[in-house]
Amino acid sequence: MKILFAALHLAAFRNFESAIRELAARGHQVHLTVEDPETLGGEELARQLAAAYPGRVTWDRLPSLEHEPWYDAARRMRVALDYVRALDPQYPQKLRLRAEERTARVVRWATRLPRGRDAALASLKRFERLLPVSDALVEHVRRTAPDVMVLASLTYARSQQLDLLKAARALRIPVAAAVLSWDHLSSKALLHVTPDMVIVWNETQKREAVEMHGIPPERVVLTGAQCYDQWFTRRPERTREEFCRTIGLRADRPFVLWVHSALSPAPEPPEPVLVQRWIEALRRSADPRLRDLGVLVRPHPERLREWAGVSLDGYENVAFHGGNPIDRAAKHDYFDSLYYSSAVVGLVTSAFLEAAIVGRPVLTFTLPEYRMHQEEMIHFRYLTEVEGGLLHVAPDLETHFAQLADAVALDGSRDDRNRRFLAAFVRPGGLDTPATPAFADALDELHRQRPYVDPSLDVSGWRRTLAVAAASWSRVGVGRWLVNDPITDARDAHQVRTNRSLHARRAAKDARVRDKQRRQRVIQLRDALRFKQARSALRLARFHVAMFAHRMLGTKQ
Repeated sequence: MKILFAALHLAAFRNFESAIRELAARGHQVHLTVEDPETLGGEELARQLAAAYPGRVTWDRLPSLEHEPWYDAARRMRVALDYVRALDPQYPQKLRLRAEERTARVVRWATRLPRGRDAALASLKRFERLLPVSDALVEHVRRTAPDVMVLASLTYARSQQLDLLKAARALRIPVAAAVLSWDHLSSKALLHVTPDMVIVWNETQKREAVEMHGIPPERVVLTGAQCYDQWFTRRPERTREEFCRTIGLRADRPFVLWVHSALSPAPEPPEPVLVQRWIEALRRSADPRLRDLGVLVRPHPERLREWAGVSLDGYENVAFHGGNPIDRAAKHDYFDSLYYSSAVVGLVTSAFLEAAIVGRPVLTFTLPEYRMHQEEMIHFRYLTEVEGGLLHVAPDLETHFAQLADAVALDGSRDDRNRRFLAAFVRPGGLDTPATPAFADALDELHRQRPYVDPSLDVSGWRRTLAVAAASWSRVGVGRWLVNDPITDARDAHQVRTNRSLHARRAAKDARVRDKQRRQRVIQLRDALRFKQARSALRLARFHVAMFAHRMLGTKQ
């Protein structure tokens, strides 16, 4: 069996590495394909996989659809569909705010009309199905010739994965959507077109797929979280003393690990500022166990820019360390950070789940400034509700520090609530049962199935022609203005100001050049006149000399 495994970028395959290895070990071919250039170390991962399984694991880049006249409108309308969905009261305000700033003006107008949301929802879904299948993607898939396709980034509105799904539909290739992370079905884009199979971790995600995305229950397959299998069996490769010496912490004191989150839109104050305030409050604590507690801060690999201008160098027994855990060394470094910590603290991040697997207490505190990212988000509530919850949540720093002191007192013992949560959310098949084989089994089953036929995508004739024309019209003039979102409006306004400034500078430069040329002509003319006058004076002087000489000669005679 040949599998075409698609993601937004190569680093995303970090969450599927064990599954790719399992599939290759079973003798299957796995071809990885991505859209974006790599910035997070994923290319090295692809090379490692290809080297480990020569001829069985290959990779390339998808052709870009930016040249397609309809693609810009397609991407905008998909984001708009997510905005219309987020207007439902069951979804948090954060999703509405995040989508609204990228939603077309005409859609925002439409949703303010009576029953406008329902009309916009129906129109956008219909528009999606009227858009054509990309010939470039069909040719790419045909050339790759997979038996099945797996889409790991279908919940990213900006990706081309929906168009890849349509290309697979045109070629009658069965498609599975694999959930990339714990929050992607509740906080990312809708599955606008139903794939043949949706692979989820647990019953919670299955319910999200059915209720939020309208996936038929029989198409949802529950396998557990294959991305976390590696942490259940990993053991440290160095002693605690060696680890602490490497990162710059005291080995004779326990330390707490702060795991940085990827919050969007960025909160105020930004998380690095909050970390500074938290450390300062920790050092002022009345509890001597906390005043001397070591702190290791691990930045999020996609949020390093947030730390620009923020330094932790002035704090004693505090370290700032860590990278994206893709290669072997980075994975062990990340695991040791979790394993040797006494507790793990943060706002809301998937690192909480990895900390639970390692057995560490996981703590957070809620502040009004971060409510949008914590209590209001659906996936955050899973951390507090599924099987009694994973998190120790405090409403303020005083309570949080009391909980932290209790966690440090455990001295590395496993927090019992971790097991209940993990058995329900990460390994529903049993804590001793890896999820990776179940993931590979699901793809084997997909290969045996016949792909579903979606008649709503088989549209031809004047309606599709009209939709493509309308989509192309959205690139210029009034059409562009109607589909612009606030971000694009600001970008266009900035471009207009930039163009005006460039025009003004060019006009000023041209005026200076013309003035310089005019002055040069004046000088040249002046010099020419001066030369003419000089020649006239010379001729007059020669005449006078000649006349004087003539008179002198005449007198002598």
